[in-house]
Amino acid sequence: MATDSENSFWDFSLAVYHRPGVAEACLALQDRHGLDVNLLLLCCWNGSEGRRLDAEDFARLGESVGGWQDSVVGPLRGVRRWLKDLPDAASPQFDALRQAVKDCELEAERIEQAMLHDAFAGISGESSLPADQAACAAANLTVYLEVAGPLADLADRTNLETVLRGAFDTLTPQAAEHLLR
Repeated sequence: MATDSENSFWDFSLAVYHRPGVAEACLALQDRHGLDVNLLLLCCWNGSEGRRLDAEDFARLGESVGGWQDSVVGPLRGVRRWLKDLPDAASPQFDALRQAVKDCELEAERIEQAMLHDAFAGISGESSLPADQAACAAANLTVYLEVAGPLADLADRTNLETVLRGAFDTLTPQAAEHLLR
């Protein structure tokens, strides 16, 4: 499995996720539709590398990380959120436990990203200009959504545009909207 120093996907994800609005957009898509934040970011990372994904890629990725997501990441997230909603959640004991679970959840996400990164080791994409990379990422997001199921409303599309613009910060809102049609 890739180490952090070998995992350009992890570095890319950290940079994109911390851009304005991206975390909120990813989490909204996760909460509303069960989309995997790591797969949303993977779509953009692969696009930035000039790689296009297809439905078979997502099936293969689902097989390789689905069990990890269902058995480790998801339950840790559930525990962290449950602890946050307890009446005594602000107490030092609950807060310390919630932080420890949050740290474990982040480590589980990092491991999942290493697994996803390894799935693309040795596969090179086409060299392309940034605009073409954004189009490639948008195509990857579109395939992921087709595999995962349709999104419900304009807020979902806006969240996807936010993720895409977070990955390609020179992309205008209009260009992101156009690419995701």
